[in-house]
Amino acid sequence: MTIDEDRILRKIAYIRHEAGAIRELTRTFSREEILNDPWKMRGIRYSLQTAIEAMIDIAYHLAAKMYNYPPVDARDAFQTLRHNGVISSADFDDYAAMVGFRNRLVHGYQEISPERLYGIITSRLGDCDKFVETVTSLVSKKQGDANMVQHYR
Repeated sequence: MTIDEDRILRKIAYIRHEAGAIRELTRTFSREEILNDPWKMRGIRYSLQTAIEAMIDIAYHLAAKMYNYPPVDARDAFQTLRHNGVISSADFDDYAAMVGFRNRLVHGYQEISPERLYGIITSRLGDCDKFVETVTSLVSKKQGDANMVQHYR
């Protein structure tokens, strides 16, 4: 099976856009201005949640299309990437934590304080960047492999 590169690239662009918007917010406004503005906090929650969901969508797609494995849940999709050497064990731990955080955001299993959310957006957005870099490299490699195959036909 082949991966849908356009789909992945659209999701990568979305992740970059949302992470960039969050970074811009933290550069433009002080910590207190962000924490005390319920609309900014809602926007951050939504942007972070949907960026993580885009990462999950990519992980599902890669597991299914590259490794012919239908993951049972988001952590299983990332585990498939780990088992196949796409991501490291440490990266898996980070992404599994992101999945758990996303679940808490969506389902309210545990109230997330504004301070905790602010801490995450100022210290962990690099995890999104790392995932994007890994997937971009993987897609570029697959494109290069496909071009080589086409060249030698």
